[in-house]
Amino acid sequence: MKRKIKFIEAAFELGAGTPGAKLGPGALREEIIKTNPTLLEKAENETLFQDNLISISSNNTPFAFNIHSIYQSVNMVAASVQKALSDNYFPVVISGDHSNAIGTVTGIADTYPENKIGVIWVDAHLDLHSPYTTPSGNMHGMAVKALLPDNITNFLKNELNPETITFWSKIKKSGRRGITPKILPQNIVFIGTRDYEEEEWALVQSLNIRFYTPDNIRKKGMQQILDEAQEYLQNCDMLYTSFDVDSLDPTISAGTGTPSPDGLSYSDAELVFKTLLPHPKTVVFEISEINPLLDNDHSMSKTIAQLLASAL
Repeated sequence: MKRKIKFIEAAFELGAGTPGAKLGPGALREEIIKTNPTLLEKAENETLFQDNLISISSNNTPFAFNIHSIYQSVNMVAASVQKALSDNYFPVVISGDHSNAIGTVTGIADTYPENKIGVIWVDAHLDLHSPYTTPSGNMHGMAVKALLPDNITNFLKNELNPETITFWSKIKKSGRRGITPKILPQNIVFIGTRDYEEEEWALVQSLNIRFYTPDNIRKKGMQQILDEAQEYLQNCDMLYTSFDVDSLDPTISAGTGTPSPDGLSYSDAELVFKTLLPHPKTVVFEISEINPLLDNDHSMSKTIAQLLASAL
């Protein structure tokens, strides 16, 4: 890898329903210091803190909790990613909850507004809800939908107030360029998908989004899945990989907010890291949703530190 790595710690958890994800970036950093400190010694590091956000009550937006503050965090992450890319760094984003990925992709789009971004979303979940469909109001389940065009579905079940509508529009237009949409459905591949609601599945079907379930991975093997994903996205100018740690099977670690059975093995995840992190088209690699408060002996941080070391 020719470019120097910059670790961006986005220590925000406002999109999650369970506290603790904002501690994930720091826990991973501490584990890397213990086991492979040269990774950090050779890289730049920046931390974005949740305490630096202006706190605004989310009582008025029950279908998008903390959307005012998340709008701030998304723009902070976008600005950090954009600067890192402009300075010719390779950003490895370690984020709290997955709503931060909105900011990461926004930063890429702000840097390369004319380019097609290919997204490989390794996650147990689809994250294709919006305030109109969410069953929980937690915005980490809306990250991909916030980046896509405003396609209408038949599942607009929540009646939103003007405040929520306004800030959802702001989220979608986040970044210094206000680009929307930031990605297109034909440029996304989901890997590890196994936990979703009917509203999200309807969107996958209507938009013909490419996805791979655990059963697909067992039948084909992870390497073939990754080869197919790269071929499918070959017309994209660049790649962004988002690795939600709940894509892993809980037997590896339950240190995340929304674990789901039948997940990736360690060897599956290692192939993802070794294949996509150093890929010549990859411009940003993100790791999300480590929650030390739900962990046992920091097993999730240890696992991810090992995966990073194997790839870097």
